[in-house]
Amino acid sequence: MKKMYSLIGMTSVAMILAACATDEGTNNEQQDDSITESDEEVADADEPEDSSDRNQTAEEIIEAAIAAEEERQSFSMHSVMTMGIDASVDEGIPEEEDGEAEEREFVEYSYSHDDGTVSTRNETIVDGEPTEYTAGDSEYTLFYTEGDDVAYRVEQFEIEDDPADVNPMANQFEQLLEDYEVELVGEEEVNGFMSYHITFSDDVEVRHYWIEQETYEIVRMDNEHEDNPFRIGLDVLEFEESIDYDEAFFKLEDVLPEDVEIEDRDQDEHLEQELEDSLDDLDEDQ
Repeated sequence: MKKMYSLIGMTSVAMILAACATDEGTNNEQQDDSITESDEEVADADEPEDSSDRNQTAEEIIEAAIAAEEERQSFSMHSVMTMGIDASVDEGIPEEEDGEAEEREFVEYSYSHDDGTVSTRNETIVDGEPTEYTAGDSEYTLFYTEGDDVAYRVEQFEIEDDPADVNPMANQFEQLLEDYEVELVGEEEVNGFMSYHITFSDDVEVRHYWIEQETYEIVRMDNEHEDNPFRIGLDVLEFEESIDYDEAFFKLEDVLPEDVEIEDRDQDEHLEQELEDSLDDLDEDQ
């Protein structure tokens, strides 16, 4: 099955092994030597079927997450990214900015075709602002902001590798494993997903990942840093594998007005304009 892009395009490790569960039957036997054989059978019968999965090490869980990304042909995801400031890290930060956060919602769709090409559609939602849409294939990316009368089509950057063979999660985790210590903290329910909580840490930073136990998708990310007050977190609210392909949907035909003009831009021109727009937004916020 074809490999594909995944979320997380987002954001590093000497190994620490951890186990998540103990053998219930053995513990009961040590506590009470008088336990009967039939009682032992009942105890064994009560063991969860997936208890062996809960004894995975952090490294094995990461390997399973990488493998799942390689095999995933399509998905949809709804997530929220939170960016804020932790004033306790830097005394120079005004108290009123402590904990102040900006939220951005992302709705992502991705589909890998049999010929190796990848179709994507992303929606960025910020409260009080028009929704921004992008849709791409292996040749072009289309950019459109809700309410505009112009959409911009930009040729994709050249990539030496087949886009279907690019695995952001694998690249991210391989770097983390080189630079940080890894630990399986335990199992936690996050946004309705039963997940493995894994941390990567060094002397000044801890990066937290929660990996869903069935799909091995990252459903939460968070970071702590002793020297950097900037905090960024990601929560996945919905995740679905194996979505259907609809060509019109992946070309934004449901949101593009009939009279919208599609203007071609080269890559440099588009990046310059995006930077200019970002600087204008910063000026307005100040």
